[in-house]
Amino acid sequence: MRGAFGGRQRPTIGLVLGAGGVVGQAYQAGVLAALEREVGWDPRNADIIVGTSAGSVTGAALRIGVPATDLAATTYGAPLSRRGGALLERILPPDAGPLPSPSVKALLRPWSLPSPALITRVARRPLAFRPEVAAVTMLPRGQVDITERARGLDDVMGDRWPDGLRICAVRRSDGARVVFGREGSPSARLASAVLASCAIPGYFRPINIDGHEYVDGGIHSVTNADVLKSEGLDIVIIVSSMSAAHGNARGADAMLRRSVHRRMEREVTRLEAGGSAVIRLEPGGESRRMMGLRAMAEDRGPRVIEAAYEETRKRVLSTPFLACLGRPARTSAVG
Repeated sequence: MRGAFGGRQRPTIGLVLGAGGVVGQAYQAGVLAALEREVGWDPRNADIIVGTSAGSVTGAALRIGVPATDLAATTYGAPLSRRGGALLERILPPDAGPLPSPSVKALLRPWSLPSPALITRVARRPLAFRPEVAAVTMLPRGQVDITERARGLDDVMGDRWPDGLRICAVRRSDGARVVFGREGSPSARLASAVLASCAIPGYFRPINIDGHEYVDGGIHSVTNADVLKSEGLDIVIIVSSMSAAHGNARGADAMLRRSVHRRMEREVTRLEAGGSAVIRLEPGGESRRMMGLRAMAEDRGPRVIEAAYEETRKRVLSTPFLACLGRPARTSAVG
């Protein structure tokens, strides 16, 4: 890693918030609240935030000014800060109610044939072909409309885009990743980009942005941390709720968590090759037990937050580098 932060008093930091559904958002809230309270580092101050699916919701909230502690407190119905509470009141959907459970029957509807755009993309880049991503382009269109859930965010932000926010989605026609907010990418309203990043294929209705349909960015990668590989950041913090700490996982979701961890490790390698130090925060055994197997289980939020907070607090105590995030640099190098 670069020494002395290039002469700066503090490192440049990227924050990656991965997919994970409702329980993933709760995990992120617990982790980020712990970093804010135990370390003194405010996640809103990250130089760049990358959000995918659930992480796009958390990232957008942070970028418009909601403190991480308020994201955790709102799950409990606990008192919020004045500014954070006012923002959440404006952007959270009133009386939205629980989302309907995904239906296996919905996936049994007729699938589409490979699109010309997909065939062209595969022909141009055959080595980049990933069958699981290609399959997503052929899934039946999701039927659950979630656009009303971002109405408040759209009212607050309109066509303004927060500085330093990247939101990942997948173009449904050819399976290509699109990073909204990055130079050279298609433009979008913030609410539309968040909705697109969250549009689980076959479940939620795809989001149309300038004539193209987009679905969940987690299809390309649960974390998409490699979006930051060329940003020249000193530190990248990855909060990955769908993997497992050290790649160790048991139970019904073990294969998925190990797969997510392995892909994230490849992204970490790219980040480290670019000179960034990487901190990975993944669920330990207690967090995974509290999260369970249903990503959209809204009743698990408080328990997930508590477990994530405690695991992160212990990680801070055992990792001096992490504990120093909120302090000005006092040495010539970081190890």
